[in-house]
Amino acid sequence: MLYQRILTAIPLAAFVFWIIFFQPTAVFSTFLLFIVVISGYEWARLSGINNNPLRVLFALVITLLTWAISQYLADYILWIIYVSVLWWFSISYYLKFARPKAANSELKPDKLFIAFVVLPAAALAMQKIHAMNQGADWLFYALALVWVADIGAYFSGKKFGKNKLAPNISPGKTKEGLVGAVIATSIYTLIASYYFELDTERSALLVLLSVILTFISVSGDLYFSFLKREAGLKDSGNILPGHGGILDRVDSVLAAMPVFAVGYDWLIYTNLFDSLT
Repeated sequence: MLYQRILTAIPLAAFVFWIIFFQPTAVFSTFLLFIVVISGYEWARLSGINNNPLRVLFALVITLLTWAISQYLADYILWIIYVSVLWWFSISYYLKFARPKAANSELKPDKLFIAFVVLPAAALAMQKIHAMNQGADWLFYALALVWVADIGAYFSGKKFGKNKLAPNISPGKTKEGLVGAVIATSIYTLIASYYFELDTERSALLVLLSVILTFISVSGDLYFSFLKREAGLKDSGNILPGHGGILDRVDSVLAAMPVFAVGYDWLIYTNLFDSLT
């Protein structure tokens, strides 16, 4: 299984690096729509749509909505991202006490509705980040922060983990792992601050933002673990050998990207959303 995961991860990571750094935002945005359509299909599966044609229809509708907002409703992008950020902070609090219902394949309309906020907001936030000055660098920083958080949590949890973070949702996650993730992302961010040539104040603010993003990325992971438990599924799909579905890979990214976009605009440079306000 590990060998299969590595064989999938290496070309996937290379492709993501290529499309971020060597393609214009228009091409990158098309790639994001491809991710949204697959994610929408998998989300429909997790939400109890058992008919394949209906899953495809749901995925196409949410992808068309994302494209339409980008092309014709640019004035609303900021608000969609804000709503997504508020939702992720709210769900982070809820997940502290949540207990998944018994696994079932019943339709869950509330989960379907949330997809119309989360998926477009993440895609549009990444599109806006990629289009700004040094956008590819900043986007890669934010994505890599999620990966660094995962790695830090894994090794710290494996070495020191004793206290469960959310035992009803993901028994493998520990509070010690979360601390390790925060330490890892803080160190990574200090290095990134030097690369971006930030002054002391902005460097401190970026470290603060990295801590927030670490918590939110964990919430994204927990939320989709919650959905999978209620649906009685181990993975969101099987499109990536050894990894599961697209949502299994981008769950933390969906939570972190809108928060990073807003945090960047508030704390680092206030020019990301100038064209929208």
